[in-house]
Amino acid sequence: MQIIEVDYIVVGAGVAGLSCALEASKTGTVALLTKDKLPSGNTPLAQGGIAVVLSEKDQFDFHIEDTLIAGAGACNRVAVETLVKEGQARVLDLLDMGFPCDRDLDGKPLLSREGAHSMPRVISAWGDESGRALAETLAIQVHKQKNIFINEHTFAIDLIVQNDRCVGLIAFDLKSNKPILYAARAVVLATGGCGQLFAHTTNNIHCTGDGFALAYRAGAKLENMEFVQFHPTALDVDENPMFLVSEAVRGEGAVLINNKGERFMASLHPLAELAPRDIVARGIFSEINAGNRVYLDASPIGSEFAHRFPSISKACRDRGLHPPGDLIPVVPAAHFIMGGVKTDLDGRTTVKGLYACGEVASTGVHGANRLASNSLLEGLVFGCRAGRAVVSDKVLAGLGSGSSLAVIEKASNYVNGIELTADKKLLLEKLRKIMWEQVGLVRTGKGLSEALACFVGMEKSLGRKDLMLKNLITVAGLIARGALARKESRGSHFRTDFPPALNDYGHLQHVCSL
Repeated sequence: MQIIEVDYIVVGAGVAGLSCALEASKTGTVALLTKDKLPSGNTPLAQGGIAVVLSEKDQFDFHIEDTLIAGAGACNRVAVETLVKEGQARVLDLLDMGFPCDRDLDGKPLLSREGAHSMPRVISAWGDESGRALAETLAIQVHKQKNIFINEHTFAIDLIVQNDRCVGLIAFDLKSNKPILYAARAVVLATGGCGQLFAHTTNNIHCTGDGFALAYRAGAKLENMEFVQFHPTALDVDENPMFLVSEAVRGEGAVLINNKGERFMASLHPLAELAPRDIVARGIFSEINAGNRVYLDASPIGSEFAHRFPSISKACRDRGLHPPGDLIPVVPAAHFIMGGVKTDLDGRTTVKGLYACGEVASTGVHGANRLASNSLLEGLVFGCRAGRAVVSDKVLAGLGSGSSLAVIEKASNYVNGIELTADKKLLLEKLRKIMWEQVGLVRTGKGLSEALACFVGMEKSLGRKDLMLKNLITVAGLIARGALARKESRGSHFRTDFPPALNDYGHLQHVCSL
């Protein structure tokens, strides 16, 4: 069996993982693991951009306030202040790396306004391909570092915890079909989200919640898993993942109408189409439940649409739609999870030697509802912080001699857990349907309890080979349990059997820990 010893392991190659690996490589060797090719995850799919205070008219306090309001009383204010204030420096570093930021006629970064932002502060690149530009910029830097060893098509399947400390992990090489044992001073989870749990999602096909499940099995504490954000406007076609129609389209003037030509969001919130995402998503969901279809009318943008949103325009054309003349059919889709593995502001989890950053982590920065375009900023800021913090783990790399053989023997029993048989594909479809209908945008205590009972039965039907499905069902249970425990409606968590909570964003509300 192959055994690889490095100083640090980073699992995930989106913005958080790449940022973390770059910083950690300054103090030691890094094994960077990804199930896909580098860069991977949801980062290359992001369209809108990065929210950051760059304008002279903008202020840190404005961005902080907008984030707290969107978070519906569940944000950690210190985490939000860290995100906003350090975010400016991280974005300036990114520009120095050559990030191809869209610019105005004066050569300054072009700033757009998105939902729930009080000021234009979202920088973009290549129009609506900001995530791809960001991922490629960071990946170029990663490839330059001799201390970073890139391991593509590698599936992390179990963390190794000895004497209450994470000392490595077992992974599976999807190309050679062999397990590999990695030993390190510290392991960082940057595995992204779990959107593939739901029947409708904008998430990359590999976002199956692996990091949450790995941390949970290792004994790390998770929190606020019930806060799952559904993007209001995915292109309503039968695809997985669904193509995202960026919030920036509404920021530039597009409006939502139903098939009767009625603009319905103006009566639901003072900000209409630019209300926080949870409100817009439920507004659309309500229209669909009433038997209506919902469309984005981009005619207010006019002939600039194709120039401003080239990839969205192309995606529509490829599917027989020609905005702004044609209406764009949209539907909400699972997009981002605000909760996750509980960490401090440096990525430390409740297990020594184990860190987390990006979407898989819960610092409290997003509260109950993420502010648009704060996610890429989060990856830059907290990925960098985690990369700096791992150096504090002074233990030597390597497994304890007394249990090395046992770990190696365990690793040799693992097999490729991603490939699904026909019956397991049906099980996954059933799981995604239950999550969408009973643990999705609108929840009830009865529906959540029924869902949990189904998950127990599903897990019993799994075999040793069904590692990815095991992760998905584990995370499904964590989300449903958190939603059942939170007896209120707050932000993205909406229960018809409990009224909305007060949005007292000056105080951190109670946390649902798992």
